[in-house]
Amino acid sequence: MVEVEGNLSPVLGSSLVRLDGMRLKQLQSEKVYTAIDQLSRLSADTVHLRTPLTSCERLVQSDNVLYLSWEYDEEKDVSRLLGYLKVGRKKLFLYDRQMVTYEGEFLSLLDFYVHFHYQRKGIGRALFDMMLKNERVLPYQVALDNPTVTLLAFMGKTYDLTEPIWQNTNFVVFNQLFESVSKDEDKAPEGWRRPSTPRHIGNGATNTRWLEHAISGHQSKGQQTGSPVDADTSTEGTLANRAQAARLRKSHILSSKPLW
Repeated sequence: MVEVEGNLSPVLGSSLVRLDGMRLKQLQSEKVYTAIDQLSRLSADTVHLRTPLTSCERLVQSDNVLYLSWEYDEEKDVSRLLGYLKVGRKKLFLYDRQMVTYEGEFLSLLDFYVHFHYQRKGIGRALFDMMLKNERVLPYQVALDNPTVTLLAFMGKTYDLTEPIWQNTNFVVFNQLFESVSKDEDKAPEGWRRPSTPRHIGNGATNTRWLEHAISGHQSKGQQTGSPVDADTSTEGTLANRAQAARLRKSHILSSKPLW
């Protein structure tokens, strides 16, 4: 936590406050700016980052929004900043479990921190619920930027989101996000595009089949000839396979066409 002398109620208002760039400018309070930056430094230290993910200067220059929790101690005449979360909209390419590609602008959780002295007291839940209400989204519609194990456990316990799907970009979304999209609609949901299937690589000569699990050394069938081939389990072969898979994913994304 970060302590600031005096009562911040005239500056911040309620104990849970939404701060976008415009609101931060209007505060005109250096001690609040400094306290928020100090709290973000504590957040960075928790996950061993050299540079904080959040600062007032960057918030003012972006469309990101900060939700802040604080309290006032009348006996000591100090205000304490207890935690915050930061969200912003990001354009993402996402895969579901069937490796169907989706493209859209998603509300993303970019930073989330509650001081350890105040954890397990409902502050994180209060911040998240306030964010959901103000941003008008459901829990499974929020993408998580490189979440910690603690955050994933929080989402599972608090919102029953227990099926995270990691993306190549280190974002995490939940299976319910894709289940909420009807594939039979004539129009895409707002902000969404879904590429057509089956998808093709390069000039479209070869259909792509993605395997969710691969067994080392197991015989697989060649895609065009149907003949069995042995997997290369050497170090060089593994690295080559990974490089080829990365090239295929990139080519697949670039060659995908909207379904709608």
